Amino acid sequence: MTKSSDQYVLAIDLGTSSAKVGLFSIYGEAFGWESETIPLYLLENGGAEQDAQDGWNAIIAASKRLLAKSPASRKKIIAVCASTPGAGTLPVDREGNCLMRAITWLDTRGAEYTHQIAGGPVAGYSASKLSKWIARTGGVPFLSGKDSFAHALFVKHKHPDIYRNTYKFLDCVDYIDFRLTGKFVTTSDAVVSRWVTDNRNPGQIKYDDELLQWSTIEREKFPDIVRSIDVLGPILPNVADELGLRRDVQVVAGAFDIPAAGVGSGAVDNFSAHLYIGTSSWVAVHVPFKKTDLFSSMASVPCAIPDRYLLIATQEMAGGNLTWLRDNILFPNDALASTKSPENFFDALNQVAEQTPAGSHGVMYTPWLFGERTPVDDAWIRAGFLNLSLHNTRADMVRAVMEGVAFNSRWLLAPVEKFCGKSINPINIVGGGANSNLWCQIHADVLNRTIRQVENPVLANARGAALIASVGLGCTTFDDVSRKVKIQHEYQPNPENRKLYDQLFAEFVNVYKQNKKIYERLNRKT
Repeated sequence: MTKSSDQYVLAIDLGTSSAKVGLFSIYGEAFGWESETIPLYLLENGGAEQDAQDGWNAIIAASKRLLAKSPASRKKIIAVCASTPGAGTLPVDREGNCLMRAITWLDTRGAEYTHQIAGGPVAGYSASKLSKWIARTGGVPFLSGKDSFAHALFVKHKHPDIYRNTYKFLDCVDYIDFRLTGKFVTTSDAVVSRWVTDNRNPGQIKYDDELLQWSTIEREKFPDIVRSIDVLGPILPNVADELGLRRDVQVVAGAFDIPAAGVGSGAVDNFSAHLYIGTSSWVAVHVPFKKTDLFSSMASVPCAIPDRYLLIATQEMAGGNLTWLRDNILFPNDALASTKSPENFFDALNQVAEQTPAGSHGVMYTPWLFGERTPVDDAWIRAGFLNLSLHNTRADMVRAVMEGVAFNSRWLLAPVEKFCGKSINPINIVGGGANSNLWCQIHADVLNRTIRQVENPVLANARGAALIASVGLGCTTFDDVSRKVKIQHEYQPNPENRKLYDQLFAEFVNVYKQNKKIYERLNRKT
């Protein structure tokens, strides 16, 4: 396709709490964005669901507002591409109608069925199955149940009528692609969490008959696999007309959020890393090899770049801890409430946290509100403040939350660097949390690494989707991406905080080691 500086991509970033839609040049430059909130339904016994129609409605609403600001841009849009959460599951019928709410990456209700299939004496797995899963996929189903493998089993065993009527199990990005094109496909990065594919050739991911047999889910219920950069065809006429787009606008398959952020962060070269701080958090590094670290729950898996793998180390809750603090401690809607949360809450939060020095006057916080995934796959651990005294203030607690997330990032970094065989420095930081200069500096100090704040960090996923579309249409290459993504500021570690943060981090890890059995006794329901 001919390159033009005034060609645009409409990029979708469907998240856990909101849908963002951005207008980008084919080189990843942002010209505007809009967002719309989406409800998350947390249920008993580990359920976590979202209504897929809510997500689609949010995308349409945000797109209309965005395009209304620049009506002339509609005719210059050449592609639409999406980034969404991964490891979700949505059963649909032959017409694509949703048979239930989407099961999200936080849901643990299928864990018991994973144990029945995969369970054994080697780190909780059957030795014979473990070796084959790792050799072919690079990973293994999560014993916590937080993946598509367990979700499909949950539907099969707990909702047999829905299972019987399921034509396809779709992940989030699959569903958005269906709504845009009417096609049932899944991307080579999104399919990984089903653990039924042979991933040894990253450019040609395919379903594996033996792994499918182990899963007990029929192959016919899984969509065909495409690459993230594959062009699926023109947008459906009714969607084009509703948004005022040309009917020849192309839809590019896209990716789930972590690979998309890997592109949108600019960290696309081998051993280049990005740190994402949003509702959840992760450290991800592009690598040229497939490898697995079972004991740290990490693997390098296929990603948006067809010839590359992406090492992913995730933590379940990052910025979600601040949202929890706002809604349940600082400004809950209850009989004690005296004021509402300010509209600029997160800006105010930073101002409060800046009043407290490094170390939060001894207060520590563990950010495990919904268990943890890496470097320990433990659904039972929970969040908490430690070492509070009469002298501590709200400011100490706020900063302790920010430091706790950074300590968890450091906990991830050690096995990541061991996996890569080298120190990872610098690290590009993206996500909503990266808008906080204070949080960027805290991460630099705690990790003892240079932290590079990407321009418009909250748009990293959408920018990644736009660049994936641009590559798919032949307008740019992944080799150009690192030069196109701009860095707005670098944060260097403060050596004066080194000894303090090393000591606090050691105790952070000790909190888990000393209390993991207590957490399990308190939170295991069976």
